[in-house]
Amino acid sequence: MISAVGISVVDHIMKINGFKNGEGSFHCEEYIVEGGGMAATACCAASKLGSQTRLFTRIGDDVNGILIQKGLEACNVDFSGMIKVSGSQSTVSIVLVDETSGEKQFYSQWDKPAYIDPLPLDTGLLTGTEILLLDGHWTEGALEAAVWARTHNIPVVADFKRHYKGLEKLFPFIDYFIVPLFFGEELTEKRDFGDILLALRDIQNGIPVLTMGEQGGIYLKDEAVRRYPSFPTEPVDSTGAGDAFHGAFCHFISNGIDFDKCLILSSAVGALNCRSFGGRRALPDREELEKFLRYHGQHL
Repeated sequence: MISAVGISVVDHIMKINGFKNGEGSFHCEEYIVEGGGMAATACCAASKLGSQTRLFTRIGDDVNGILIQKGLEACNVDFSGMIKVSGSQSTVSIVLVDETSGEKQFYSQWDKPAYIDPLPLDTGLLTGTEILLLDGHWTEGALEAAVWARTHNIPVVADFKRHYKGLEKLFPFIDYFIVPLFFGEELTEKRDFGDILLALRDIQNGIPVLTMGEQGGIYLKDEAVRRYPSFPTEPVDSTGAGDAFHGAFCHFISNGIDFDKCLILSSAVGALNCRSFGGRRALPDREELEKFLRYHGQHL
């Protein structure tokens, strides 16, 4: 089973014809409401590929919390680790997607109301976990889960994009430190790819990987800088592509697939998730992934 500790949200997604500047009244080409969030969507991706998943997260007792639960149910994600915070708001994102490029902008509250007060995570629900994913939200709960994972010799995957308070406390527990290039630059204050990876090696405990979207990614293994490829697609919307990558990585690494191969397969899953408007509608199952890989001369 894959367990994930982190954020779950409701995405209000609008497809627009180019990002606008200045004040005005503008129209969108399409609008959908869909479950989102890094850990939550990663669980959905792994579930679609055939893994059992459990999400540890926090929501408010509002209508958006109901939508979050329904989205997880639709993806067969176990959310028994979810805490509903009475009188609080669930996390919401406004997502603008440029229909011409598939690029996106996210808008959300910096302070997440359901995550403000410290609350314990029920580590008893981690029983059966084979791999743990942390996305940097609910840091005190993530730390409890990370300590449990180290005690039980369970590998931990990081999906960090912002330096939230206390995030560095998680670094010593990470086995696979997979972050986007911009966050690697922020953490290390470096710009050269190799320099970033070497600096990341010194400030955290995992194998550092930098994801770079359509450029694939690079990683440091056995003191060598290596690259994994991207897969060409006609991008409709890149929302959730990174989350899908992390969920797929957890799925494949927990199934004993070689680390280098896991990155290639996860890259394919991330690319496939860009086929449709929204962050979860195009998550591939195993059959779709196999067909896509064969077309590109790869295999599971």
